[in-house]
Amino acid sequence: MILNFKDIYLAAAGGLLIGIATSIHYLLKGRVTGFSGIFYSLITFDKNSFYWKLSLMSSVVLSSSLLFKFYGFTPILEGASPSFDPINQISKIGYIGAAIAGFLVGFGTKLGNGCTSGHGVCGLPRLSVRSMAAVASFMTFGILTATLKDQLVLEQPTKLLIDNVDMTNTLAMIISGILTLVGIIGQTKQNKKTMIDAIISSVVGLVFGAGLVVSGMAKRSKILGFLTFNKSWDPSLMFVMMGAVSLNLITFNLLEKPILSDKWDLPTNKKIDFKLILGASIFGIGWGIGGLCPGPAFSLFPQFTAQIAAVFLPCLALGQINANKFSQYLDQKSKSN
Repeated sequence: MILNFKDIYLAAAGGLLIGIATSIHYLLKGRVTGFSGIFYSLITFDKNSFYWKLSLMSSVVLSSSLLFKFYGFTPILEGASPSFDPINQISKIGYIGAAIAGFLVGFGTKLGNGCTSGHGVCGLPRLSVRSMAAVASFMTFGILTATLKDQLVLEQPTKLLIDNVDMTNTLAMIISGILTLVGIIGQTKQNKKTMIDAIISSVVGLVFGAGLVVSGMAKRSKILGFLTFNKSWDPSLMFVMMGAVSLNLITFNLLEKPILSDKWDLPTNKKIDFKLILGASIFGIGWGIGGLCPGPAFSLFPQFTAQIAAVFLPCLALGQINANKFSQYLDQKSKSN
């Protein structure tokens, strides 16, 4: 076991930032901040939510870019581990690994209706039994998969297509900043009364992105170090969830209705069913292979690698689209029976 108390402190602080971000969204608009659902709405161009979700996701990238510009590969606190993984640590997933992991994460999060943010950070504080079951499933399969993969030594150094991190970070900063503004302007043009949705979402994304970086969730090495049970097991990421969930347990139960909305916009399905457990388990396998879920994957855009940007994320989208079709098939089969 590796214990670095500076890392534990940062993990808890980052978890609190993630909790603050999700609490802002929940208290003001009554929404769960689930990144797998946000990603699916973006790839399917959901007309009712596309622009504010574009602002939220883009501002996560912008936040990560700004922090990378400031800290680079140096620690946020002296004595802590570096703020970001070296590029070769990210690319070690390989193209095949990125494709498999991306597809499984996409398929699993769509079929199971959530990932670490939706079910974990936002579901557990609401005392959702579905989220409890989902978290138990994806944690179990994530740990088993990562530990088995570690024994097989599947990851190898991969040649980089682009090896200029300063350039890619600057581009990520500019593009994500523009897309954040596009989301705000688009939401305003769609309905002036809902411009505040995109503004709130931008703030949520900026704070959430900062939480990912500060906590270590933007590093594959940290996530896999937590999921892999061996003599070098790193427990620090436990404190990310503890920080976020502890805060949200308080804030999610403060109000009878959201401040800027007439009602809560929350999942209504409370049943623990086959799709939930299967989806969460598949997500856990993909998470154990890749060490990434949708939010952290986007926070890696400043450190551009083809494995993540050009393989993992497109395969994640493909997995979600196929999971939606599979879910419809299961629903039709259930009705026919």
